[in-house]
Amino acid sequence: MDGAPPSPTPHHGPPSVVGAQGMPAPAPRPRGPKLKFTPEDDQLLVDLKEKKNLTWKQIADFFPGRSSGTLQVAKLRTSMQEYENDKWRIISSKVGAGFSPAACKDKAEELKAIQTEQEEEQERQQQSAYVQSEMPGSHSDPSASYQ
Repeated sequence: MDGAPPSPTPHHGPPSVVGAQGMPAPAPRPRGPKLKFTPEDDQLLVDLKEKKNLTWKQIADFFPGRSSGTLQVAKLRTSMQEYENDKWRIISSKVGAGFSPAACKDKAEELKAIQTEQEEEQERQQQSAYVQSEMPGSHSDPSASYQ
């Protein structure tokens, strides 16, 4: 098509919604390398993803200087902490009265420590038995003669 105007450059991804009606103001650009997310940043991130249902690329427009990948990792960390808090609340409700979420978490950590200690003791016993079986003159030594 010789007389046709050149086709526009294809746009990749959804358009930016920064400044659109009903959208929050973008977060300030971080002033240094590897600055942590503030609680306000975390809340903005959650709101944009869960309430506004934006793509990560669109969300990145609200966080100058941060990539969509960095934002996904931040959201993952926030989600993991929420899950950890909810997990103990749910367990507490299933166990019943007398066990708060904190008490359930503490008891689970105590049980885990006991289990780890028992597993380590079992491993020490197995290693000790192996070392004894490898000692010369032991009954399990197939080269030992019965004289």
